[in-house]
This record gives sequence, structure tokens and C-alpha cells, in this order.
Amino acid sequence: MVQNVSFRYAGDQPWIYKDLDFGIDLETRVALVGPNGVGKSTLLKLLEGELTVTEGMIRRHNHLKIGRYHQHLKEWLDLSESAVTHLLKCFPDTGGEEAMRRALGQFGLTGKQQICPMQNLSEGQRCRVVFAWLSWNSPHLLLLDEPTNHLDMETIDALAEAVNGFPGGMVLVSHDFRLISQVNCEVWVCQNSRVEKWEGDILSYKQYLQDTMKPPKKSKKKNASKKN
Repeated sequence: MVQNVSFRYAGDQPWIYKDLDFGIDLETRVALVGPNGVGKSTLLKLLEGELTVTEGMIRRHNHLKIGRYHQHLKEWLDLSESAVTHLLKCFPDTGGEEAMRRALGQFGLTGKQQICPMQNLSEGQRCRVVFAWLSWNSPHLLLLDEPTNHLDMETIDALAEAVNGFPGGMVLVSHDFRLISQVNCEVWVCQNSRVEKWEGDILSYKQYLQDTMKPPKKSKKKNASKKN
């Protein structure tokens, strides 16, 4: 529960959010959209508890397990390790090497990709390691912050299919309208320190952006000179 929440980073800094009031449950499917810099990623950090609200309260169920994917999550990977070694360190008591290999295989990493140092993997392949780690955590609520960075079209389509099959709740931040259009979710707009439900799908929001960003038509200047 997000109850009368306001947030700003410090002192007299401008408010990022004011008087937010909404709930999220295991059936919630939301895509957060809005201009850059309005605080979409900040809201995910508040929901997870990485940031503390300035005013109000966020109440989480005691047994809620949140899985957050964010743009910099790959930075905590030890690139000298293999993907299998990394997952075994994270989950030492959950089935051993074969289980970790199967988990990575489900996300498209096979053969030598699983056992070579991760520094030899591409950015997209490292993202797959993180997705495998996230999946093995079995969260109830997914918070996805720009998950399509470094992913190809085929992987984005697979991600959309996986998200649609996920049985829990989800809050997605993405500029990728292709992904959002494939995911069965509501659209919430973050703007002017508020979060408001968009009455329509992502395509209608995209059209709205296109209409509001069109340059005004130039009026034709009439010849004011008088004929003699």
C-alpha cells in the first residue's frame, strides 16, 4: 500500500512525488511511462525500499518477495567468474551445477557460454544471466527498469511472453513501446509529481505524444503591401 506518499531527495530539493495513494497486488500489471527525469526509476526504488519516503507510508506484506531488474544490475557480476559459478554462489543449496545449467539454458545461454568467464559474454548475454538469477529468486512482484537495454528483437519478444506467463504482479518502466504493447498491462503516467492511470493503451499514449510534439503550423503571411 502506497499511502499519502511524498518524496524528494533532500532539504529544499523539488518534490519528485506528492500525495501518492494507490495499491499493488499480485494481479497488478502496470507500465510506468512519462518524460525522462520525472522519477519512474525512483518510484521503483521507493516500492522496493531502497529509498525511504519523505512523507506518508509504504506498507509491504511481511512475506512479499520483490525481484527488481535495473539497468546497472550487471555491475555486481564478477566478470572473472562463469555464469554457472555465479549462480551456484547465489543459490548454493538448490540443485547443484546441473540445475544452474538448466536455469541458464532456459534464458538462451548454452554450452561454453555457461562456463566461460562472463567478461567473454556480450552485454545481452550478461543480461540473460541476470534474468536467470531473477527467475531463480521466485519473486511475487517484479519491478522491471528498462529491461530491454542490450536485448535483440527476438529476446524482447521472449521477455514479453515470459512476463505474460508470470503469475505475480509487475511494474514495468520502459521506453520500448514494442515491449509494452505486447505485455498485458495498464499504463500509468508519471508527470507533475503525480502518477495517474492513462485511459487507453500504450498505442493511444504514443499517439498523444506524437500529437503534442508536432511543431505548430506556420501561418502564411499575407502581403500587406497595397497596390498603387
